[in-house]
Amino acid sequence: MQHKLYNISHLEFSCIYNKVILMKYITPFILTCLTFFSANTLAETLSTTDEEAEEQSQVIANERTNKFKPILMPFYDPSIESGIMAVPLWAFYTDETSDASNIALPIIYTSNDSYVMSLDTDLLFHEDKYRFSGKATVKSTNYDLGEVGVNQETREFEGDGFVRISDNVYLGFGASFTSSKYTADDSSEQDFLTSIGYSDEFEDDYGARISLKIDTREQHYYPHSGYSLDLKYEDHGSWIGNDDDKTYSSIFADYRQFYSIDNNPDHILAAKFVSRYLLDSESAPSYAYTTYGRQGKEVQRGFKLGEYVAAHMAELEVEYRHSFSDTGNEYLDRMIGVMIFGTGKSFGDKSDGSSENFKDADWLTMGGIGWRYTVLPYERINLKVDITYNSDNETIAYFGVTEAF
Repeated sequence: MQHKLYNISHLEFSCIYNKVILMKYITPFILTCLTFFSANTLAETLSTTDEEAEEQSQVIANERTNKFKPILMPFYDPSIESGIMAVPLWAFYTDETSDASNIALPIIYTSNDSYVMSLDTDLLFHEDKYRFSGKATVKSTNYDLGEVGVNQETREFEGDGFVRISDNVYLGFGASFTSSKYTADDSSEQDFLTSIGYSDEFEDDYGARISLKIDTREQHYYPHSGYSLDLKYEDHGSWIGNDDDKTYSSIFADYRQFYSIDNNPDHILAAKFVSRYLLDSESAPSYAYTTYGRQGKEVQRGFKLGEYVAAHMAELEVEYRHSFSDTGNEYLDRMIGVMIFGTGKSFGDKSDGSSENFKDADWLTMGGIGWRYTVLPYERINLKVDITYNSDNETIAYFGVTEAF
């Protein structure tokens, strides 16, 4: 058997030897260095991320503090004319995750000797599992109810408590109390006013309601996205203290949608649809009828309170909101421009005995522009001014705190 001999030169042996040394000693050393530097870089990255997260957490903690903001601004309501409004506003937090709660004490006095004093609350508890919204008001307002000039004195309270029963779904229970009297400016018109249901003696009205709310909005006061749907049934029956001949009930729907164009919160489309349907309207007292322009806490912009009064109403409003952010100017960065459009109808039985169905009722249409100035940026609470022009050729301005919707 023949054996094949291999001659390995000194150079070849040296190359083999160097490769062995490289594989055995140098490569592990290089890998160790790379691992060390990679770990060090990762540690620095994680440290930077942790520092940024901690810094962001500190910024949020600094923002989520109790705040007090005294506000003094012009006021205008088309029904009670121009005046001045003072609003002490408190914003505070009840836990680490809920949006801000707030308490406001608006005081309004106008040029036609009307005044309004109220206590408004929006409270959010226990990671937004519980909510309470309430309003107590004392007011004396002078305005035209149809063709009759009246002074309305009112003491009222309403409140709703909500509990979250599943993701974004709330069940609510509420109550209301109103005591009002209506005095005609011209005493000779008092009998007519009383004959259509507006007494010059205080009359009490008690209500109880149940609500179902779905709320996916990403923020409570000025949402950039999401929607809310609120359905209410309200009963003003004799079982809660109303006279048998002054009982009624109603259904109320409120839908709101918010959309950031191209996911940019500086460009928002917002829409609101509200509707109220008065049940048993043929036997309901006059003060139970729907007043287009302001129905409860909801304002239908563009129209004076008292001009359109009927059993039912429906209204749609749409806004385009443009925020002037990143301008480099602190004050401009807090400003928001708004374009407004709205249309609706007041229909059904009327307190004077007439009736008009939805198809025949006039469309009540308005358009306008608005301006916002953010007084509490983190909470997104704004001062607002809106100027509208309606289908009755009237120009009406609105001043206030927080959004129309």
